[in-house]
Amino acid sequence: MSQLSNSPSSAVQHVRLIFFLVIIAYFMDIIDASIVTVALPSIRLEFGASIANSQWIYGAYAITLAGFLLLMGRAGDIYGQKKIFVGGLVIFTIASFTGGIAPSLLSLIISRSVQGIGAAMTTVTAFAIFIRIFPEGPERNKALGYIVAVLAGGFAAGAVVGGVLTTFLGWRWVMFINVPIGIVATILCQRYFPVGGGWLQNQHLDIPGALTVTSGTMLLVFGLTNAAGLGFTSVLTYIPLIASVLVLGLFLLIESWSVSPLVPLSFIRR
Repeated sequence: MSQLSNSPSSAVQHVRLIFFLVIIAYFMDIIDASIVTVALPSIRLEFGASIANSQWIYGAYAITLAGFLLLMGRAGDIYGQKKIFVGGLVIFTIASFTGGIAPSLLSLIISRSVQGIGAAMTTVTAFAIFIRIFPEGPERNKALGYIVAVLAGGFAAGAVVGGVLTTFLGWRWVMFINVPIGIVATILCQRYFPVGGGWLQNQHLDIPGALTVTSGTMLLVFGLTNAAGLGFTSVLTYIPLIASVLVLGLFLLIESWSVSPLVPLSFIRR
């Protein structure tokens, strides 16, 4: 996994704080996958949106989160986990604010899609950071156990928190709640996360591979999202699904030629 620092001792200098910040960021990523579901009726009422259109408030987040995971993981390996993690926090926080002030359904959906990119950046680097700061053994297992607990509890907590915020403060606060948390977390991460390049910092990012795997994954999630409401016989379902297979097939072909592949094919064969 990627290194957070060139010096092992500096990587664990503020281990408890780093652990807490990573958990907070990861919790925000998970909770935001479900926090808007309770607010959807209020959002539909304000914007006069249909049920089908308002579902993309959730779908846009899921599509970009899934689509950018592999790309951002590789970017962390090359450019350093701190840069990607802090950058993800900044993007997530800004998108939360723009979502909170969104004047239309379209602008809210766009903000949610940008949120998903930020979430992909912090989610995928969280695991690498934990593995870096905790040595192999009981401590690492315990830390990874917390991630699993956050994953399990985050979705449930999202519905509860979303309901409370929507009832007492309005639906916009399901977005605004991330802003102060994100600002504080960004400042602390910038201050206390150790500096260092990625363990593949001498390699180049595989741009063709990144474009194909990201677009292919997004097409796949887009098609599956449409399938839930329109069925698999809809042109908006099977065309994206077929396209995703073709694009992901092209990705595998590109990876077989690349000198710095995102995913070495030898790893897939295992």
